[in-house]
Amino acid sequence: MKRPIRIIITFAVLLIGVPFLPLYIERTMLRSWRVDRLGDEITWGWKLCSLIDYWNNYHYQTSYQNPGFWLKVNIALAILYALVLTLVIDQVWKMISRRRMRSPRFGVR
Repeated sequence: MKRPIRIIITFAVLLIGVPFLPLYIERTMLRSWRVDRLGDEITWGWKLCSLIDYWNNYHYQTSYQNPGFWLKVNIALAILYALVLTLVIDQVWKMISRRRMRSPRFGVR
């Protein structure tokens, strides 16, 4: 198989699989009512989750969490993860094919 076709196929397959990796960012907000009548307390934080989990929680996020921006960041991360993994797999395939060509059964004696 030619290298550009192999890279495109690998990238497409990985683009389907990377949303399941738990490497995406979610901005969290916890609002707690205080017992001592001083009002409520808002705690901000971060969470690593899969892109599927992020999308499931997307509708429950408030505008203060800026969910549209973080969705764009997470989609860019998914493309970056797929691209990096594609390049790594391509280098491994290239290394394996070079070893096969050097072996005595395929070379000229």
